[in-house]
Amino acid sequence: MSLSVIVGSRQKLSAVVGLAVRPCRLEGHFGRGLALTTGPGLVAWTRAVPSLVQAYSTAAVGSTSHHEDHSETKPFSALPGPPSVPVLGFFLHMWRKGLLGKEKIKKNHIMFDDFFHQYGPIFRLKIVNVDMVNIKDPVAVQELFRKEGKYPARIDIKPWRRYREISGKATGVFLSNGKEWQKNRSIMARPMLRPKHVSTYVSNLDTVSADMIERLRVLQARADGIEVPDLGEELFKWALESICSVLFNERMGYLQDNISQDAQDFIKGIHNVFLTTNSLMFPDADLHRFLRTKPWKQSMEAWDTVFRVGEKVMDRQLQEALEREESEEGEDDQPNFLAFVNSTGRLSKDEIYSNTIELMGAAIDTTSNTLLWTLYELSRRPELQDRLYQEVTRVIGQDKVMTWDHLKDLHLLKAIIKETLRMYPVAPNISRILEEDTVLMGYKLPAKTCVAAQVYSMGRDPQQFPDPDEFKPERWLRTGEQHDEINPYSSLPFGFGPRSCIGRRVAEVELQLLLSKMSQQFVLSQVEPEEISSVAQPLLMPETPLHLKFVDRK
Repeated sequence: MSLSVIVGSRQKLSAVVGLAVRPCRLEGHFGRGLALTTGPGLVAWTRAVPSLVQAYSTAAVGSTSHHEDHSETKPFSALPGPPSVPVLGFFLHMWRKGLLGKEKIKKNHIMFDDFFHQYGPIFRLKIVNVDMVNIKDPVAVQELFRKEGKYPARIDIKPWRRYREISGKATGVFLSNGKEWQKNRSIMARPMLRPKHVSTYVSNLDTVSADMIERLRVLQARADGIEVPDLGEELFKWALESICSVLFNERMGYLQDNISQDAQDFIKGIHNVFLTTNSLMFPDADLHRFLRTKPWKQSMEAWDTVFRVGEKVMDRQLQEALEREESEEGEDDQPNFLAFVNSTGRLSKDEIYSNTIELMGAAIDTTSNTLLWTLYELSRRPELQDRLYQEVTRVIGQDKVMTWDHLKDLHLLKAIIKETLRMYPVAPNISRILEEDTVLMGYKLPAKTCVAAQVYSMGRDPQQFPDPDEFKPERWLRTGEQHDEINPYSSLPFGFGPRSCIGRRVAEVELQLLLSKMSQQFVLSQVEPEEISSVAQPLLMPETPLHLKFVDRK
């Protein structure tokens, strides 16, 4: 939302004349920020804009360069970065440079990369209520994670949290903090991360993948064999069907032509949650809430739908689990995530709802977009497709059911996925809130500072990856020339440490299964050769639809 839109909402603003914005030190998980107090501040603030512009001009002239000597520890105020002014921070600079437009905001990962080129491997960026230090040096990233304490905290996704507060919903493993987060994490990690548990999901996921292969054939045939229409949406449905088979041990029917209204509503709801997040994070979710903006209303309605449909499915599953227990018809050999979580007795029903829905939400767009980027890169490299086909056929055989043991030997396939995630990480950055004063890259950062490791920029750094814009899976193979030179902290698509992605293993299995089957069944090609750029919404996704043709190998 632009400054003119905010100031232009006269009826809304007239209700809050007398509210002033003052700098403050937040004690939550937001880093340094703003607070609202009563008084004639709003009028004074609007009168102060000319002086802020003057301060901006002065700051622009005196902004710090990264070429200065870092041999001694420097204060927080000495960090290089774009010019900032009191209260608004970097806002005026963005406005003056034309960086507030919708299209520019969607390219914020490119903007951060440009800032690293301008200011060096560490810089400070303050935008209204968020004061963030950005880094792309792997050694500094390692130090950042080494400093995290027992309860790692990251920058909050405020619009998602506000929905929980307004609706009275519990927070799950993704949004919770402190002891509550540790409880959620310890319960969810066992069925989601332990190989023993994850291996039990392979059979169900393999069946979903086989059904997806057939659906791709049918869809392309209906389009006169030219391409699979709306491929991104179809892969979204595949990812949703896959995670539901894990969480509920049940097929939901998302790969069918005629899906239920609830299923359609759920898909639309998840889409809208992610599509509105960027808009609501800037300049601040609470301002959108106060002004009742369109993105705010869409986000709240989307979350209502996601919880309504999700709770209905979980109620049925929990009731069936209870009936099996009472009739002593337990299915010890069948994976049942929901039954396991419920059996711990450590989560209330509302907490089970929230944790499961957060897992679902985090597992759909993330996995489907990674697959989309992988198919894009493979479609431009027929020789790589042939090598992958040969590996999969050698390890698995032709048209056989895949097992957990098969996946261990698909080295090229795993390298292809790693290279995709290096170039197109699901989340362009990973943040942590410092628990104590910390020296990082020669600067003393105060406690509560938000530090963001810009994963996209690290993955595209030529100092870390030679030819960073070239898709080279070989760099991840043990036989590759660059393998031993890669710093493990230079590519962290799933994060690191106790707050890393809890669905990582399941996502990897889903991708490996479907890509293996695709490599055996199809040769991919672009309908028309084209370069696809990325946008952050907030996940990294293709800016334009992919038009791919799936040619049968048989």
